[in-house]
Amino acid sequence: MLYYLYWGKAKPADGGDNCHLLPYHSLDVAAVGWLLLAPEHPLTRRLADELDMSPTELRRFFVFLLGLHDVGKFARAFQGLAQPEGVALVPPIERLAYTERHDRLGAVLWQSHWIEWWQDGALGGSGELPPRRERRQLADTLRALLAPMFGHHGHPVEASQLKADQFFGSDEHADDRAAARRFVADWASLIELDWPIDKLVSQEWREAFLAVSWTIAGWATLSDWLGSNRDHFAYCQKEMALADYWPIALERAEQALQESGFAKPPEPVPYAGLANWFDGQSITPTPLQREAETLPIGDGPQLFILEDVTGAGKTEAACILAQRLLAAGHGEGLYFALPTMATSNAMYERLGHLHRRFYAEASRPSCVLAHGARELNDTFMRAVAAEQPEDRDYAADDITATTRCNRWLADSRKKSLLADVGVGTIDQALMGLLPFRHQSLRLYGLARKVLIVDEVHAYDHYMQTLLNQLLAHHARQGGSAILLTATMPHAMRESLSVAWREGLGQVPAVLREDAFPLLTQIGHGLERETPLATRPEVSREVGIDWLASEERAIEAVMASVEAGECVAWVRNTVDDAIRAYEQLCQRHPDPERCLLFHSRFAMDDRQRIESDVIERLGKTSTPDLRHGQVLVSTQVFQESLDCDVDHMVSDLAPIDLLIQRAGRLQRHERGPRRPPVLSVLAPEWSDEPDAQWLQHTLSGTQAVYRDTSLLWLTQSVLRELGAIRMPDEARSLIENVYGPVADLVPDGLQEARWEQRGMQGVAVSMANFNALALEQGYLRQPGFDQWQEELEIGTRLVDEPTLNIVLLKWTDDGGLMLWAEGKRHAAMLSQVKLRQSQAKKLMELPADCQSRWEALQERHKALRFTRPWLVEADPICAYDAQWGVRFSREGENPR
Repeated sequence: MLYYLYWGKAKPADGGDNCHLLPYHSLDVAAVGWLLLAPEHPLTRRLADELDMSPTELRRFFVFLLGLHDVGKFARAFQGLAQPEGVALVPPIERLAYTERHDRLGAVLWQSHWIEWWQDGALGGSGELPPRRERRQLADTLRALLAPMFGHHGHPVEASQLKADQFFGSDEHADDRAAARRFVADWASLIELDWPIDKLVSQEWREAFLAVSWTIAGWATLSDWLGSNRDHFAYCQKEMALADYWPIALERAEQALQESGFAKPPEPVPYAGLANWFDGQSITPTPLQREAETLPIGDGPQLFILEDVTGAGKTEAACILAQRLLAAGHGEGLYFALPTMATSNAMYERLGHLHRRFYAEASRPSCVLAHGARELNDTFMRAVAAEQPEDRDYAADDITATTRCNRWLADSRKKSLLADVGVGTIDQALMGLLPFRHQSLRLYGLARKVLIVDEVHAYDHYMQTLLNQLLAHHARQGGSAILLTATMPHAMRESLSVAWREGLGQVPAVLREDAFPLLTQIGHGLERETPLATRPEVSREVGIDWLASEERAIEAVMASVEAGECVAWVRNTVDDAIRAYEQLCQRHPDPERCLLFHSRFAMDDRQRIESDVIERLGKTSTPDLRHGQVLVSTQVFQESLDCDVDHMVSDLAPIDLLIQRAGRLQRHERGPRRPPVLSVLAPEWSDEPDAQWLQHTLSGTQAVYRDTSLLWLTQSVLRELGAIRMPDEARSLIENVYGPVADLVPDGLQEARWEQRGMQGVAVSMANFNALALEQGYLRQPGFDQWQEELEIGTRLVDEPTLNIVLLKWTDDGGLMLWAEGKRHAAMLSQVKLRQSQAKKLMELPADCQSRWEALQERHKALRFTRPWLVEADPICAYDAQWGVRFSREGENPR
């Protein structure tokens, strides 16, 4: 017998263990898919409902199709890539060049021969084609059904104009297409396939399949990844019937799923009260949490929008809803999406072991942190590597199954959404909408999840547009979502609800309730807007004090220092923060009690400063430490750190950001303090400001907040109300800046407003252009190839590209070393992100250092795609651990 072989990731140089019969690999992958689609799994039942099939019927049908995923490898063009010795391999045919990948060759073979195979019974059916008027529909549906299988390498493939003759050979030794046909026929016979003809010729069924085809594509990719792992599927050259190999493949697949965490979804348990989460402690639910505990959980996918003040327990309320949804069968896990890596880290720490309370004690749900710098999170890395308590009887050198699962999921961000519980940035979820390779794996992971999005108000128009599309798709897949916010404009809530209803196939409906706090619930035949009460402890009034110059702001900070208070000044730009910090250090009686915190620090120093800020101003900070402390910061302070100050100064910013900053003002109980006051640095008030109104006082702010009308409207509403009163005036504060009344702005600010409106329109268009048309299914779209590798797209639209700069310094012997040399993850810790225009100001690496830089890159993979900066050699720009990156050495503080 002449063999058709399956190559692993590397082409074998010889035979032996490097060779695996191609049909056996196909069954390895099919066996994994068979177990992943077990009829009792919630996702299987959900897919079966969507496609009007029984779970058993669905599994048998799609696993047969999955078994065809590598039929393109029967091409002699592929088989001729290697000629191992000692194996009776089909001989190469010189004229057949491997110019197309095997995944596309599978589509070519199918397109050329499916009708023939159908009619001669190789596909296991009756052999009769439907009438001519239904045949085209059958062909289109089969093309759509096979696209996720042939696209298992990360993106859809099409046969287009390619012909099988170009790649599949026939000679006196073997006929490639005949060999493929024999495999297909044997596989169809083994799986006992029953073609659902009535569905395959139905346009409605095809559309239902297209809606879930992205999930099917992710399932196929995951099956191929697991089924290609030699740790579990040893290569086999022994000839045997497929029926004899199938039990072997299933046994190996069971082991593969056990060790990667997919053998059995964790078993959810009903929610039993907050005391059950916190070891019997007596905890009184907030009004929002009480509503989350008692509201009716409907059938089918549901959207919850939770609007409440900071401190109202939104996170716990979301977790209550998530556990109730899981227990009701509306998902197998959850993904907590946040706006930044810092907030993701904070949430990962906060959830701790809480997620385990959602499942039966015997379940061991995997929990993964998902963002670009998660290797720097020690808690996560310890969790990945830790020995599990219940496995301590294992030998010292025997890694536990739970740890294997965590490690497998953690070794690629593409896999992170597959974990039972995920915490990470919203970007990891939004990447499922964009033409990145293996994006379907993310959508498959999300299809099993309750999606929780925190601080949903924090996204710009580009990200909001992508989020709307993600919500519509998630609803189509039968998932549920929970959105959290403290400051959402009514128009945004309306937009989110419209997107969800679109996913459910419902017509838009008007949301009428204007109360705050508010819980909104939308599902099939279900729409509730529930006004909520607020705990007295989180109802607060923050007074507003206006400062008309930087000098006045410095005086306000120093007055707090003299009174023994701790104070923060949140600035809108890094350069403004550095300048203010320098002046305050000169005036402070103890400059060591001044801290500077912004985004232009290397990660190593940023982590150190974060820890320092938490120690001095965090929840457990002592009165002695807090006395006279001054923090000068940019927006990074308001995003994630659980800190508070006695007094706060802030540059004028849009109202939602001022509310967020005010949330760091006296947020913890610390005994008697003066009433909280937010001092706002802003231009003198003018009823008729000109276009340069903001520049007079905050010259750098206009580059950050280009729509100056938002700042003028913020100043207007705060002058009118005199304070930030939450929750009583939350709607007034937000709607008077972002609502319809916002159109009534002075003529001098209209140009900036309309310019920004135009930019917002561009952002929406860019999001729609970049995003995949998910409703059209997992098919390569004709006309425009969005899957080009060089196409640069992102989950965030930035005005200017950024670069990762790696800081270098001299060694004692004249070599180069990293800024954080000697530390774990030194290459990542030595980096800082700068805008392209800023990076151009840095001195290029001297030519005689190039070879040493290349040697560093060889040692540290994290240095790929970074730009080196030898700090000590730069005569103009500077960096140090106290100030961060500065673009001029003039006036350097000698301390």
